[in-house]
Amino acid sequence: MKQTGNIEQCLKDMGFAVVPISGTSMWPLLKEGKSQVQLVSGRTKQLKKGDIVLYRRKDGTLVLHRIIKIVKNNTYLVCGDHQWKSEEQIREDQILAAAQGFFINGRYIDEKIWWYRLYQKIWNGNLTIRRCCLAFLRLTGLEKKSLK
Repeated sequence: MKQTGNIEQCLKDMGFAVVPISGTSMWPLLKEGKSQVQLVSGRTKQLKKGDIVLYRRKDGTLVLHRIIKIVKNNTYLVCGDHQWKSEEQIREDQILAAAQGFFINGRYIDEKIWWYRLYQKIWNGNLTIRRCCLAFLRLTGLEKKSLK
């Protein structure tokens, strides 16, 4: 995710930020140029498996990925929706914000809507299932078509 403006300052001053999506790591839910994420400070929300968080990598890069497992000692295993391998383990102090909702093609989607909760359970339920779904989308050409 490219930093567009000062996200941290918005979170501090207003308690939230709306940020455009950059990259493909959160596809198929979030698409570059078509989606934005509404973030709230990560410290104001009890984080759980399935939450989407904005965190800072050790090299300073801001990344938006989903928590796929809570590990002991306030650490989390995170992975983008467009990936099927656990990407990295992050500490709670690396988390800047958590997603509260999304704008997809200009329409607001709350994280509590039934179809989003269903997507979250299916997509997060098993990385093997996710890998098979992504492979199917690649083989049929739907992935490439959707990412354009």
